[in-house]
Amino acid sequence: MMNNQLRYSSHTRLEDFGEQSQNTLLKSSVLIIGAGGLGSIASIYLTTSGIGQITVVDFDTIDESNLPRQILFKADDLGKNKALITKKRLMEYNSEAIINSIDKKLSEDEMNKVISHVDIVIDATDDLESRLMINKICYNIKKPLIVGAAIRYEGHVLKLNNTKDNNSCLNCLYSSSDENLENCEGNGIMSPVAGMIGSMMANECIKTLIGINNNEENTISIFDLKNNIYQKINIPKNMKCSVCS
Repeated sequence: MMNNQLRYSSHTRLEDFGEQSQNTLLKSSVLIIGAGGLGSIASIYLTTSGIGQITVVDFDTIDESNLPRQILFKADDLGKNKALITKKRLMEYNSEAIINSIDKKLSEDEMNKVISHVDIVIDATDDLESRLMINKICYNIKKPLIVGAAIRYEGHVLKLNNTKDNNSCLNCLYSSSDENLENCEGNGIMSPVAGMIGSMMANECIKTLIGINNNEENTISIFDLKNNIYQKINIPKNMKCSVCS
């Protein structure tokens, strides 16, 4: 039986959602890797949407430059660990959710163990090495993966189902040799861009958990929010990919 029907009534009134889908969310577990501009926003919406258990991983601390876009954090939080403060704030948003925090950098073996115990993974990290490691683990153990990135006025969201052997993966797009990929720290970012991409990641996560559009090919959605241009592109399988081929 679904708890707190009034709280989630805006969901259950949706034509293709209903109480069964909300119950699915309440029984679901999500791993959010990275509690920065994308992960913090995604975590708020997933918590308030009724995800039953959320684990947040981040070894970084909060600095003043984070505050415009990482809106879970306040000036009093400067110098504190992002995962620990995220847990504290999310429990204020929804006391019924189980929120776990991991405040250290995980090895590949540790990451594999954590990922194996959740239903879906959100990659909100900002370095390629971590992204490729997470991608490989999720592909190998068949966990769906939502990947987001944002820089300047631009962002993208990847949905990787990882349910079939013929699925493509993040490594089909990028490899460890792509050393000069940019990040927002060196190039800047408009604060609402992070909010929009983080919200999109949460939306894709919820849709995946309740089975909306799960038969689609793996896709990347690209947003140019300076010019309000949107593209959605299928990710073809790279037959030379070292992970999925």
